[in-house]
Formats: sequence, structure tokens, C-alpha cells
Amino acid sequence: KVYSPIVKTKGGNLQIERKWTDETVNAYAQRTGSTWSVSMFGGLARHQLVTDDGFMLVVCHELGHHVGGAPKKGAWSGAWASNEGQADYFGAMKCIRRVLESDDNTTIISKMKVDQDVVEKCSMIYKNENEMALCERIAMAGKSLALLLGDLGGSTSVAFTTPDKSVVTKTNDNHPAAQCRLDTYYSCILCDKSYGIDVDDKNPVTGVCVKKDGYTYGVRPLCWYKPSANE
Repeated sequence: KVYSPIVKTKGGNLQIERKWTDETVNAYAQRTGSTWSVSMFGGLARHQLVTDDGFMLVVCHELGHHVGGAPKKGAWSGAWASNEGQADYFGAMKCIRRVLESDDNTTIISKMKVDQDVVEKCSMIYKNENEMALCERIAMAGKSLALLLGDLGGSTSVAFTTPDKSVVTKTNDNHPAAQCRLDTYYSCILCDKSYGIDVDDKNPVTGVCVKKDGYTYGVRPLCWYKPSANE
């Protein structure tokens, strides 16, 4: 409902492939001509570590491959796809925020156990009660996925308070490690740039938080992203 018209303005027709009976724990994005598809699997939805919001964040990640902007995946698939880190960044900063903003997030978050660090950071960045609650809600969706990714990789030792300290020498287009991905989800929800300010297919600075603009929080983590000199 939300992204079909947005995809249309960018030249695509959004198609959701609902593979509900498939037990695969996966999801992916594809393009065939003007058909921009997102395939979601029942195995992912039913995994014990995946919440409903976590599943939605995966949908937003896959949409992010289509409309998430730069940086792109090099020569892969004709360079149409935003890379994995950017799909995470867009998914949490723009997509899921746009979709969930009108929910009664304060009530929803009151029924969840939210990490204290998240409560503190969200209240530091946002002053409106629903915005703070939305920030907390998206953070916990990100934690759901990070725990899943860690579990699939043989470890669930991921946390908001233990960021990945590694620094890449060039941008990693592939899937970062689970902790690095949690860092991305957490960072981008602390970017208060409006989801209405669109990203750009060429310029990775457009519509996001960068240090040159005075942002301490909300920038892309260095565990997967190598900023340019003008960032």
C-alpha cells in the first residue's frame, strides 16, 4: 500500500512474492524488466527469533535494494541494487518509519521489553512521545533480526552496547556481520532526517545523516561503510 506508488514513480511495478509455505529462512529482491519484486518466505516469518516488526524490517530491507539509493552493489545485477548495508540503513531510517509512524507506538512499546540504552538514546534524539516510541520499536525490530543473523552465523552475542569496532578500508557491498548490522539499524533510527527527504541513486550523502552536517549519531557505521572525504 505504501511503497507501490513510490516504486511506480521510479519506473517500477512492485510485486510481492508471498512464499508462505516455503520453510526457507530467507528473503530477496529481484528485477525483471519493470517488475521489481520482493520475495518473502514463511520460514523466516515463523523463526522463533523473528518478531512481526522484525519481519517487516526485512521487507523494508528488500525494498531498500530497489529504492534505497547509493552506495550500490558495484556491477552486480547491472548496479541497480543498493548494497546490503545501505538496504539496512534505508530500511530502518526511511521505510519502516514511514509505514509505522501513524500507529499508536506508545501503546505498542508499553507491552515490550526495551533495552535501557535504546530508551535513553531515543529520548535524547526525539522529544515527541510517539517519535520516541517509534524509535524504540524499530530498534527492537533490528535486535530481532540481529539475533537471528547471529544465530544463523553460530553466535547470538549481539547487543546495542557492544558495537562492532572494525573499520573497513573500502565500503563492503555484501552482508556485514550480525553486530555490524545491528549497529546500522540502531544508528539510522537515531538519524532524525525525515523519511520524506529521499535518498539518491548517485550521491550517498543525500537525505541521510553525515558528520559534516554536525551529526554525531545517525551516520553509517564504519564496520561496513567507508565515507568519502566530503562526509
